[in-house]
Amino acid sequence: MKWRPFLALALLLGFCRGAASSPTAAAAPPLLLLADVPLPGQPVRFDYQDVDSQNQHLFIAHMNDASLVVVSTLDGKLVKVLGHIPTPRGVAVAESVKRVFVTSTPGKLVIIDSDSLGELGRVATGSSPDGVAWDPADRVVGVSDQTDGALSLLADAGAGARKQVLLGRETGNVAFDATRAVFWIAVVAGAGPNLLVSVDPLTAQVRAKIPLPGCVGAHGLRLHPDGKSALVACEDNSKLARVELDAAHGLALAASGAGPDVLAIDAGLGWLYLAAESGDLRVFDLGKPGLQSVGQQHIGAAGHSVAVDPTSHRVFFPLAVGPQGKPTLRIMRPAKTAP
Repeated sequence: MKWRPFLALALLLGFCRGAASSPTAAAAPPLLLLADVPLPGQPVRFDYQDVDSQNQHLFIAHMNDASLVVVSTLDGKLVKVLGHIPTPRGVAVAESVKRVFVTSTPGKLVIIDSDSLGELGRVATGSSPDGVAWDPADRVVGVSDQTDGALSLLADAGAGARKQVLLGRETGNVAFDATRAVFWIAVVAGAGPNLLVSVDPLTAQVRAKIPLPGCVGAHGLRLHPDGKSALVACEDNSKLARVELDAAHGLALAASGAGPDVLAIDAGLGWLYLAAESGDLRVFDLGKPGLQSVGQQHIGAAGHSVAVDPTSHRVFFPLAVGPQGKPTLRIMRPAKTAP
């Protein structure tokens, strides 16, 4: 995910807007506040997060503080801070091998033991690695080499050989599709519409290229739990795209907050969360066709990162500047009862 010029303005506005200040949020906010938990470090930008359900840990990339923050998913209590990780961005928990993969600028993948929380090593990626995903069947790590416009495939849970697949001018996030046995990655092409591209994790061959007309700056990416469609955040024109992965690749678009970035899915509830640089959250009902809104609300200044605990349905938003002017983990829950 990229730093946006209007983010500085959002930080200056600070927390004064509050989580329920917009008219829509005040009328029917989809989320209710559970707690604001202080986080360590400087009041600077956070990035991706991921949940380790086995250990009940949330891993948060404190991007501009060169650290990975580990907290409990039960109450947000601090577990550990792993420092000296330059510009950590993408985070992926691989529970099957008890690893956590963290991308780090200028070109590294940091590998962490999810049980001991000790660092196991660092391996080379391409330039400005961003999103990261895990293929448990083939033990391949997929890394978005953003400024190379490429996907790196690292064998043997990151310890093996690396293959780089050049795809376009810039790449966004990456996700593994267990049904089709491919990585999907958002691509900003050199010419023509943005793309959603699938790549074979073993052969490094491109399997499919799906155009995303009307989506500018394709970046954030999640796959629908039913495996039939993908959700893409279009950060340059503030849209969310839902595209069919098979058949005619039907496409639906909906408005998002300014600068949409990270997406998270609560499969049990059937909700998609889309966080934006503006701090405005949009929630969509994945059980319905197209992109049907559940609601929206302002989470906090620059609240562009979101993660969900699939067990408790708690939703996590790390804010660089919280109510006390310090880093804060905002923990919320759905206003409706989960099924």
